[in-house]
Amino acid sequence: MNALGHSGFAEKRCPGFARINRAGWLDTLRVVTSVVAPTIAKGVIIRRRKMVRLAERQDLDTRAVKLMQRLREKYGPAPLLLPIPFRPHLLLLDTGDVATVLEFSPAPFATASTEKRAALAHFEPGNVLISPAARRAELRPLHEKALATAERIHPCSQQFKIIVDAEFQEILNTVGSGRPGELSWPAFSQAWMRVVRRVVLGERARNDVTLTETLNDLRKRANWAFAAPVDQRKLERFHQQVGRYLREPEKTSLAGRLPRDGAIEPESQIAQWLFAFDAAGIATFRTLAILSSHASLWGTAVEEATGTELDRPFTRTCLLEVLRLWPTTPAILRELTEDLKAGDRRLRRGTGIIIFTPFFHRDPELAFANRVEPSIWGPNEALPAMGFVPFSAGVAICPAHNLVPTIASLAIGALLSKADLSLLQPSLTAGELPGTLNHFDILLRLQARRARSAAAEL
Repeated sequence: MNALGHSGFAEKRCPGFARINRAGWLDTLRVVTSVVAPTIAKGVIIRRRKMVRLAERQDLDTRAVKLMQRLREKYGPAPLLLPIPFRPHLLLLDTGDVATVLEFSPAPFATASTEKRAALAHFEPGNVLISPAARRAELRPLHEKALATAERIHPCSQQFKIIVDAEFQEILNTVGSGRPGELSWPAFSQAWMRVVRRVVLGERARNDVTLTETLNDLRKRANWAFAAPVDQRKLERFHQQVGRYLREPEKTSLAGRLPRDGAIEPESQIAQWLFAFDAAGIATFRTLAILSSHASLWGTAVEEATGTELDRPFTRTCLLEVLRLWPTTPAILRELTEDLKAGDRRLRRGTGIIIFTPFFHRDPELAFANRVEPSIWGPNEALPAMGFVPFSAGVAICPAHNLVPTIASLAIGALLSKADLSLLQPSLTAGELPGTLNHFDILLRLQARRARSAAAEL
């Protein structure tokens, strides 16, 4: 799928914005301190445990959504220009504008924003996300082919299921003879990352914890974006570690579906997959917590888990609801590639655009804003007209928007098919879910279903 050039933009006749409002200095400061700063502090590239815990305790995400609501009431739904010195940004307040910006990405709304380039250059400098338009047009189809973007079920899904089942069976093995066990984030994430390494790089990468640690170190620096220089030595080490698996890639791995062409900088492409699957693990673990605390959802999810189909539509929509409630991409950034006229204002090329997804996902005007409502999704992974875009939308939609829900639903099914789960912490109220759900502190109770049935018979 080729990126739209300027001619494509003109042909589609992007309507732009009917008008733009300008925020006052005090409101701009409020956005920076209550929306931007907490989002950055939690860790955009890799989560900071202490800051996520603080955000949960202080309910910072709910406060940010309420501020956005007040801004919309004060200024109206038109995009709000934040006059940040040297780097003005446009804050979107209406779902129609969200749909427009995502539809007309990457031109004139470029995906490779200045902030995104500064962050991702730390560990994937040649990735498609931060590439110029011409280079993006070359790389994007390679991602789509490897990740089977257009297919709801990836061609290698049966092999992926074998991997998922094997890794999560190790967790289930700790629950034996009727003894309940506990599942914490560290135990879940270790199993999840073994799955990720095997899916992305192949069987030989299963126990390569060092590779994951090297990438995590680079991601920690990436959290600082402009404020930290790239660790070129560690970046080179990471590329060498990935390169070992690329010399003879396994056919059923995602890496094996990339061309063996050094010109595409495969290490940078694969770094994005490894990075993105980490966020998918967070969403998967939160989904387990939701299913364990919602009796109305549990039965249907277990029925899917014990079936034979690789497609688990209900479990997928539960995952999408978790991504709506607690988006792992809290801000979608774009940047103007050309001057754009809006009413009596002219936006200059380079102006940043912010889509703060929690505001649209948790808009207080929605009847289901703070509860799980899987039925809203249908067969979709994005509902841009409603502002629900956990994988973005348009031609720049995440190329793994089908693959990630598949792997996640298989992981959820691997546990639900053989064990009963209950949520030990935190306590969740079904009709009023919190603005932040700290995955680091989630604790689940597991009990093998067979073992419990045998005990009941005695």
